Amino acid sequence: MVKLAGGCVSLAMLAALAAVALPRGLADLRAFEVRMLFQAWETARRQPSIAEWTLAHNRAQEAHELDPRQPNYLEDIARLDELRVPPAKAGEAPAQEYLRQALGLQRQAARLRPGSPYTWANIALLKGRLAETDREFDAALRNAALLGPWEPEVQITLADVGFRHWNTLTPETQAALRANAARALRLHSAKIFELAKRTGRLDVLCAAPGVARFPLARACI
Repeated sequence: MVKLAGGCVSLAMLAALAAVALPRGLADLRAFEVRMLFQAWETARRQPSIAEWTLAHNRAQEAHELDPRQPNYLEDIARLDELRVPPAKAGEAPAQEYLRQALGLQRQAARLRPGSPYTWANIALLKGRLAETDREFDAALRNAALLGPWEPEVQITLADVGFRHWNTLTPETQAALRANAARALRLHSAKIFELAKRTGRLDVLCAAPGVARFPLARACI
């Protein structure tokens, strides 16, 4: 009887594990399909069609429903919402709604995974697109800089967003972004100088520590 009882317990445990693992496995599969679509669009350098976007959104939503504690799936849905907004139309009402939906999803992802610099950088990017340069915006920039000091995508996003909204930032945030720019220059000097020129913020970049040793610093003269 003891062996039988032990066997029943083992079977019950296996069944419980399977019940947890199966939805997560299906969620991973759906998310993989979404990421392959992202990759195809990026490789072709084009926006998705409505049909493609709808397919990807449905797959990402299904992944989230299967595993609601996985922040990656929330970020995938947010990224898709943001794809519906061409830069030139960011101020229009329908575009603003998509951006707000994306921001809400990124906030949820940050609550689930507060240590991700990418999530905080995405929040800052969306707040910038919504022209909401408030305390949350500043905090998101500082969090991203603190948590991802050597992440190239984070560095470039912070440089872009920070340069665009420099005059709205607190001194503390400005100091964090100067340090971010100084680090980014080590591997991405051409890109950082390009962003500074495009946003009219060479003055900010040229004041970053150590900038004079880079050949492109001649633009500071």
